[in-house]
Amino acid sequence: MGSTVRYEFILAERLADIAQWAFPELRESTAPVGARGSVLYGEIVDTAHLRGIIDRLQDLGYTILEMRCLPD
Repeated sequence: MGSTVRYEFILAERLADIAQWAFPELRESTAPVGARGSVLYGEIVDTAHLRGIIDRLQDLGYTILEMRCLPD
């Protein structure tokens, strides 16, 4: 216990600048020019943290296309 797992979230929409405050634990990766969506990544401490991020994304109207664990 106590170890974090890195996750990546691929969204259908671009993350608005104003919404970035809601995800201080996540970073946005640079997307290719013309990309419509966003890719966020960061360390998740447990299942409750993961569910909280998913809930925040959905509450703000973002569509999660893909979510996955990243290798260490």
